Amino acid sequence: MLKNFLVVLLFPFLVNGQSAFISGEATVCDNGISAELVVSFTGTAPFTFSYAIDGVVQTQLLSTQDDVFVISTKIAGVYTLNQFNDALSIGTINGSALVTILESPEAIIYTESDTLSIINPTAFFKGQPENNTHNWNFGDNTSNTSSSVVHTFPTDEDGLGVLGIYETSLIVTDGNGCSDTTIKPIWVRDEYWMYIPNSFTPDFDEKLRNEKFCLEYHAIRENTFLFKVFNTQGDLIFQSANPQEMKCINKAGWDGKHYETQKELPADTYVFELYFQDFEGWKHQEFGKILLVR
Repeated sequence: MLKNFLVVLLFPFLVNGQSAFISGEATVCDNGISAELVVSFTGTAPFTFSYAIDGVVQTQLLSTQDDVFVISTKIAGVYTLNQFNDALSIGTINGSALVTILESPEAIIYTESDTLSIINPTAFFKGQPENNTHNWNFGDNTSNTSSSVVHTFPTDEDGLGVLGIYETSLIVTDGNGCSDTTIKPIWVRDEYWMYIPNSFTPDFDEKLRNEKFCLEYHAIRENTFLFKVFNTQGDLIFQSANPQEMKCINKAGWDGKHYETQKELPADTYVFELYFQDFEGWKHQEFGKILLVR
């Protein structure tokens, strides 16, 4: 009678066969996705277990109704199970898993300035670390794979830069496949400029070149414009408050005549004064000489 009793007592334990097994080997980048380790169970749910990393027991006791549990981690080391039991009793533990964490590179963009003028929307970019693969995107549908790049942002039909903020990004990838991304906005901004020649030849010859003293400009407040010309005695001989009537592209400008008498002035060196505000409101004064050649 005693032997039969023992068989009945042990039979449920042998049939249930409670066990837990941990497995997996993962190498991941420290700034990338987590490593995933698998713990599989046999027995009757719920399953309760704990695990250790390099022999150090983790304090958290985990429980699941599923026969497979995934540990998501970014901690390097050898993972082993510490204890396990199912709904009925303590079970056996087995297996191990290895997690290796690789240090990722830190992507850095070096450039002299993050603000460019529309007159010259070109910048020099250098990516770090240098001994890695580089993938540039300049935010204007262009890319490059060099570590150092000279890049010109879009220009219009006049050769001036197109205003805007271009989100330049750099992806750096090392030999292990670990990568990092950094972003540097580059602003192509408006900037005033004024082209002033130093001579003209109002002789109205058949070549019709350089017949008028004219200006070219960009991004100024036209209502602040004032241009004056004086002879060597200091007499005012020409003036204009309308920049459009001085603009070369309009085939306009000073024709070398006195603004009141309309008489042609002799070949000589004249002095000009120019006043205007740029598009931001800063005041400018320009002084110089004009050589009238006949």
